[in-house]
Amino acid sequence: MKKIKKIIYPISLLGVLIWAYINLYGNFHKIDNDVYRSGQLNSVNMPIYIHTLHLKSILNLRGKSPDAWYLMEKQIAQENNVSLLSFKISSRDYYDFNQTSALVSIIKNAPKPLLIHCLGGADRTSLASALYVYSVKHAPESIAKEQLSWYYGHVPIIRPYVTAMDKSFENFVHHSQLKNIQE
Repeated sequence: MKKIKKIIYPISLLGVLIWAYINLYGNFHKIDNDVYRSGQLNSVNMPIYIHTLHLKSILNLRGKSPDAWYLMEKQIAQENNVSLLSFKISSRDYYDFNQTSALVSIIKNAPKPLLIHCLGGADRTSLASALYVYSVKHAPESIAKEQLSWYYGHVPIIRPYVTAMDKSFENFVHHSQLKNIQE
């Protein structure tokens, strides 16, 4: 029983710390001076990030919704004169070049600084962030792919269905390279 407690207590503590981090900070990270990434923020931390970072737009990858989280986000964006953009994607679905190109276009044209988010900030946000780093910042594929990392909670080994985000990014890179060769 003592051995079990020695295992359960540290795992439980780690779980509580991760939960607190996500809820207090929202899995929030800076990509560069123009773009930030996070999970779904709440009514406390969202206004703080907006004011502190002078955000001009938010890209919500969860899509428009009648739910309380979306109505709160919409209200906070309006109150702070921040553009709220929505582009619904799922971490389980593969996106072809046309779909990822549409997402890149939204990111390129969004007023900056921009916050990109989904629910947890791990998978959909990782895809959008990798697309931004690769296609807007023109970083090498290997650098952009770092946005699809366990560091942000993107862990395909635990949730294999999220490999759809990796495959969507790889497809975008492949087609971008083909397009550049043809031009």
